[in-house]
Amino acid sequence: MANTPPNRRWLWYFVAVVVLSLAAVVTLIVFNRGQQLTRAQFDAARKLWEKKGLQSYQLTYTQRKKGDAKAETYVVRARSGTVVSVSLDGRPLEKRLFPLYGINALFAYMLDFLEQDAKPGQPRTFTRARFDPETGALRDYVRNVMGGGPRVEIRVDSLVPLED
Repeated sequence: MANTPPNRRWLWYFVAVVVLSLAAVVTLIVFNRGQQLTRAQFDAARKLWEKKGLQSYQLTYTQRKKGDAKAETYVVRARSGTVVSVSLDGRPLEKRLFPLYGINALFAYMLDFLEQDAKPGQPRTFTRARFDPETGALRDYVRNVMGGGPRVEIRVDSLVPLED
């Protein structure tokens, strides 16, 4: 009786599973990194806003922070580049807080986090932003600190020009 070699076809199954798993992981990493907001993208959007953005506008956006049950809705009115009114969920805010809102304030907010996240020793973050291709205005922004840290989402619901 001749010795038959052992059947090793089952090995190919496990090789295929490992190769496909690695391909899936690499694809997700590449996709995730492609979505990350870079300083160059941020700077380009901000320059476009400074060049072609609105000076008088009404901005409505929602902001949700991790753990908050509901999103906060802000309505900001700016005239000639200066914020003249802000309301949070329909309640007007104090005039001293106006400089903290508006498109320019959102850019400053994002820049602060980009600079903070770039420092050595900071936890890894996922930051994504989309900007209007014509004006550079923010459309949406997500910043999530990995490992269960804070998460912030900002979604611009409308940006309407106002007459001066």
